[in-house]
Amino acid sequence: LKLKSGETFPDLWSQGRLRMGGILGCFPIETDTRGSPCQPDGTPWADVVVKIGGSACTKKAQFETLHTANLSAACSQLAALSREGIRMAIIHGAGSFGHQQAKEYGVSKGTSEASGKTLPLPERLREGFAKTRLSVTTLNRYVITALVQEGLPAVGISPCPFVDLEKKKLPGGRMPTVAAEGSKGLLKSGLVPVVHGDAVLDAAQGCAILSGDVWMVELCRELGARSAVFVTDVDGVFTKPPSEPGAQLVKEILVDPKTGDLELTGVSMDCASHDVTGGLKAKLESAAAVLLGAPGVQAVYIVRAGSAAAAQAMRGVNPAEGTTLRRR
Repeated sequence: LKLKSGETFPDLWSQGRLRMGGILGCFPIETDTRGSPCQPDGTPWADVVVKIGGSACTKKAQFETLHTANLSAACSQLAALSREGIRMAIIHGAGSFGHQQAKEYGVSKGTSEASGKTLPLPERLREGFAKTRLSVTTLNRYVITALVQEGLPAVGISPCPFVDLEKKKLPGGRMPTVAAEGSKGLLKSGLVPVVHGDAVLDAAQGCAILSGDVWMVELCRELGARSAVFVTDVDGVFTKPPSEPGAQLVKEILVDPKTGDLELTGVSMDCASHDVTGGLKAKLESAAAVLLGAPGVQAVYIVRAGSAAAAQAMRGVNPAEGTTLRRR
């Protein structure tokens, strides 16, 4: 990148010709062209995209508390996957990190109920935004540390400030080219991108929460993944909370490939009151959205961390236990 006579780096920034990721070497500077979900030889950038759910890596009922056993088990399985030459991208939820701060300060609502203008953010919202980001990035460090200790070359990617929303939605319904190409760049280098849900800026309401489930849809599409795996603290989707008597595991859910409607009856959409990203209903909708938006994905699996079913699902094998979502 060359500066014209009299031009400065701030000039390039304001013109949209320079991104901080370009300076850091992680994201490309030029972002006008979105690359293919496949490499030049026709293989996908990632074989599988795995989300370590917040319930799997943290104890959701205990403020900012890791579930070390589940996290360690999931990281061990992912490292084994890498040793077999299987390429992956990883996402992790927030669990007991970030959600409480986001709810307390109304980060998800942004300025829609706080003031008549979007920017600058009101003082309390600025405080909440900063505390939410501090919490989720702290968890990201813990997750990256656990992955690296298992021998996985994991590299964290934080959406803020590279990904913005508008009315809580991705503008144009797609992640920015800079984020997609940055993830490919890491994979091309033999590294494993690890993304998390985050507090981000929102053009319509100042700020909002970008769920890790949205990243599942986008990374599966952009990286040409063949399968998507949601790792949780239970064996899959149950007809009601699995702690309740009579709860039954739902082995398969069919998704209408045109509408995304789920063929699902008798399932209770239980959601913790502090979960600002929507609970089970949002997870199933995101799983269905993967099948709608990522044509390369053959199936979406919901499995327990560290289980034999999780190991199977990560390899694209239909798990003996767990929930599988397929196109009808």
